[in-house]
Amino acid sequence: MDYETKPTSRKNLRKFAGYLRELFGVSSTGAFPVLEVLDLIRDIFENSGYEIVEDNKLPPQTMAQCSPNDEGGYTIEIKESVYEGARNKKVGAFRGFICHEICHVFLFEIGFTPLFARSFEENKIPAFRSVEWQAKALCGEVMIPYEESRNMGIQEICDKYNVSKAFAVMRKKQEKKERR
Repeated sequence: MDYETKPTSRKNLRKFAGYLRELFGVSSTGAFPVLEVLDLIRDIFENSGYEIVEDNKLPPQTMAQCSPNDEGGYTIEIKESVYEGARNKKVGAFRGFICHEICHVFLFEIGFTPLFARSFEENKIPAFRSVEWQAKALCGEVMIPYEESRNMGIQEICDKYNVSKAFAVMRKKQEKKERR
């Protein structure tokens, strides 16, 4: 499910990635410490936090989700298997799912909140106005710093930034698109 929000560009999201890293005291280069940042979310965003939930609490295709909470902030729910995979096995895809939800909190906090227009097949939301696209693009920019990763190969990106191959492939497609 997707929602419409105010528009932004990948160029702005790339800047936001730097701000997010700075906000959490993370270097502007190198792998993004997803779980360490997750542990700081309560300190950075008042009334926001996360919960590790049993896998059956979320739908099968949902690895983690971010929702408004009763305190006026946001709560990220993460499947136990996803959290454990990110923590113990350092699985890049699981780290990406968690980072994506952190990006939702960040975007919501800086004003990119849903306008409550749901996306259905016949009513597609343009990417630049999509809550999901914005969080996904920001996550990519946060986890794989653009300037630092230029001209790197897919496996090199996976190894250096501890991301999934699919994530690295998307990064390379973005670089190729921007070269045109």
